[in-house]
Amino acid sequence: MTAPCPFSLHPEDLIERCEPADMLAAIRSLNQLDRMQMDKLDLYLDEWTLTVLLRPNDAQGVQEMLGLCEMAHDLAPDTPEAAPMRHRWQAFESLLEGKRLRLQAQASEPAAKLLQQDQVLDCIRAAPHGRMRQQDLAQQLGLSKGRISQILGVLEDRGHITRQRQGRESWVCLARLVPTVVVASAPAAIPVAPSIGMKVFGAKPSGLNQFPN
Repeated sequence: MTAPCPFSLHPEDLIERCEPADMLAAIRSLNQLDRMQMDKLDLYLDEWTLTVLLRPNDAQGVQEMLGLCEMAHDLAPDTPEAAPMRHRWQAFESLLEGKRLRLQAQASEPAAKLLQQDQVLDCIRAAPHGRMRQQDLAQQLGLSKGRISQILGVLEDRGHITRQRQGRESWVCLARLVPTVVVASAPAAIPVAPSIGMKVFGAKPSGLNQFPN
């Protein structure tokens, strides 16, 4: 029997039945998120980001959620209507990245050297100004998005490279060549979904009200 499309589920069922890895696999086939999918995914990311952050040692869950937030951000349309969600998802990425770095710092052994580290560094060095898009780097080396993100995370922790977000794109730069970026008009404080804070006090995300049971 074929499993139902995750987005056909009520958000509460989606949160309960779909692990982050399952959700990531589901949205990989999409070209762009529509409004219904964004609304449901927004509630899902809110709930699961909090869940993973509260787990003491779930490094794999953190990595999966990072990939999911990044892909959701990239698949959201570049419209004023989608902007608040994209900002929230980017804020979730920052929280998860902080958790990932803390877990790595707490590890008793240093991170193992990944096989493609040298190839990744050589590729960045050969790029104009020692800087290139993360997507282009993955394509050039024939690596998956998750694999390149894992390698770059280790290289960043060791001070070899720096990752920067510019609009909808992620850029990688050699640490000694980090450019100074002048932003013409910095956005106001990134809105973080209030339901994360509300969740701590036992309140249900208000967005669920728009989806009938």
